Amino acid sequence: MKTNSRKLFNTRQLVVLGLMTALVLIFSLTPIGSIPIGPLSITLNVIPVAIAAVALGPVGGAIMGGIFGIFSFLQCFGIGVPSTMGEILVNISPFSAFVQRFVPRLLDGLLVGFIFKGVSALKNVRSYYIVTGIVSALFGFALFMSGMMLLNYDKDGKYKMNDQMREFIGTPSMFIYTCIFVALISFFIGYLIVSSKKLTQTQVACAVTGFCTALLNTVFFMSALVILFGDTEYMQGLIDGRNILLFVVTFVGVNALFEMITTTVITAAVGSALFKAKLIQSRPAAQSENSSEPKE
Repeated sequence: MKTNSRKLFNTRQLVVLGLMTALVLIFSLTPIGSIPIGPLSITLNVIPVAIAAVALGPVGGAIMGGIFGIFSFLQCFGIGVPSTMGEILVNISPFSAFVQRFVPRLLDGLLVGFIFKGVSALKNVRSYYIVTGIVSALFGFALFMSGMMLLNYDKDGKYKMNDQMREFIGTPSMFIYTCIFVALISFFIGYLIVSSKKLTQTQVACAVTGFCTALLNTVFFMSALVILFGDTEYMQGLIDGRNILLFVVTFVGVNALFEMITTTVITAAVGSALFKAKLIQSRPAAQSENSSEPKE
């Protein structure tokens, strides 16, 4: 009896899935997954998740995110690269620690798979110019906040920042207006770069996916941390009476910015290479408003 069922992944896609799984294993079980830059450490585990989302869609991204989440949880028990925070959290509540480590990564991979499909499916070039502008605005904001933290870093001060920085973040009107200004400037810079036709839609879709993977990983991870463990004595000691925004900004630090940069650049490069090697099915390019010719 014949069936019309389709395989979830073809042979080439299974090869990509296997390679990305191997990378997560290497990054999780060896120090190679963390790149020290002075006092900073960049995590590379989100890169295989982004590439899987590009190559395999939401399902592939979710699978890879789930694998990343499982190994992140195992690090709480000292398996692979140990996580001091993870060890403390798992002693407080093993179930909550599992949720906090696993679910954000699973959701991250799933959502960025849809993000890649959405950007790739845009039919008008101006649409993905705007998407790139929005991503540039978010990146510009992250760059601005990281720069402010570095310029106003005070190792002996509360929150590790000086009084001027705390006052800036603690003044809602000043903080909001400055962030809007930075975001608008960054939006137009990103829009102009892509509209100059130096980047194809495939490259834009891959880069946006890489950026969103790093961004959402940080947002989901920190949100789960605060929601599940915010009332514990351990977390209250870390928060130390701060505003939640101050806590997240200082806790994440400049690391998140470097993770965004590396994940964006590597995903764009690897994703474009996979398209050229026909390991990813080509999608119709966006159309110019004044022409029916494809951009790519």
